[in-house]
Amino acid sequence: MSPVLDTVKEWLNPNWGRARTVPPMDTGLRPNLRLDAAAELLPAGEYEPDDVVATAAGLAFSSGNDVFAVRADEVTRLVSFGGPVTALTVRDDQIVAAVEGRGLVSVAQSGETEDLCTDAPVTGCVTALATDGAALLATVGSTKVSEWSRALVSGDRSGLLVRVDGARAEVVAERLAWPSGVGVAAGEVLLSLSLDHRIEARSAPGGRGRVLSANLPVYPGRVHVAGDDWWFAAPYIRNRVTELLLDEPGLLAEMTEKISPEEWFVPRLRAGDPFTDTMQMGQLRVLGVVKSWAPARSCGLVFRTDSTGRVADSAHARVDSPRHGVTGLTVHNGHVIAAARGGRNLLRLEDA
Repeated sequence: MSPVLDTVKEWLNPNWGRARTVPPMDTGLRPNLRLDAAAELLPAGEYEPDDVVATAAGLAFSSGNDVFAVRADEVTRLVSFGGPVTALTVRDDQIVAAVEGRGLVSVAQSGETEDLCTDAPVTGCVTALATDGAALLATVGSTKVSEWSRALVSGDRSGLLVRVDGARAEVVAERLAWPSGVGVAAGEVLLSLSLDHRIEARSAPGGRGRVLSANLPVYPGRVHVAGDDWWFAAPYIRNRVTELLLDEPGLLAEMTEKISPEEWFVPRLRAGDPFTDTMQMGQLRVLGVVKSWAPARSCGLVFRTDSTGRVADSAHARVDSPRHGVTGLTVHNGHVIAAARGGRNLLRLEDA
């Protein structure tokens, strides 16, 4: 809807006005230091884990074009592909990897690979994978752009939910706002819609979504189902400056045309260098020191919901912590394992 029409509607009746709001981190999302206290499983700065899964042999994670295994505190490369690995899941103790430009590939514990599906819907921008019985479910963030930040500023809603049965990929839902997480729980499909700040449950992959959590203060990401507990990664945090820009098309267009994408006023996986970063949102206080109460450009956060969608638990990192940008998570030996891509490490929560 055009800004002019929105203004006229609000003038006629203020209750019709539409304004973006960012809810507070409250109840189950109340800030804490649990991610800061988590144990690091990888050598500092050597990897950039994007997704992580648990297998019978241990943990496996993706980093760039590679899939690595973590066994007895030793990291070994399982396989290297010709394109980025964008998502992982496990089926029948085989790792299934989404490889950009190739499709879905099965990876054995020995490192041997086999193409599972190379149909067009799953060859690009796959954001998450899940096992649905004998089939696989894949979310595609966008069919038009390949970067989350560009989808955000353009209002892109071309995301897909794809069901892969055998070697055939079937699009079961489309026009989604960057779907970034998918899981199967109690016969329903859980779906994270990042740009809608919403988590849905669907009785069938192509069915109508039932809202579990709406207007979240974060952009929800991948989900791990552990019985009645559903753990979600939160790669990005919402902030009021970005929300303001999204309501001002002219200002948003000027930003995207005249400023490099690295300097856009959008959430990030890591805060970046304060010396070159634009001073905004009160984040830089004195001598470039980021204060703990400052509005953040990045965050470290995972949260757990119950079957009603209520956020029951969460683990945070401080605003000035390097442990930001959690893009994947799993549960292994009773511990939550978070892939902090922004912090370039795997984190094991000792108290979750």
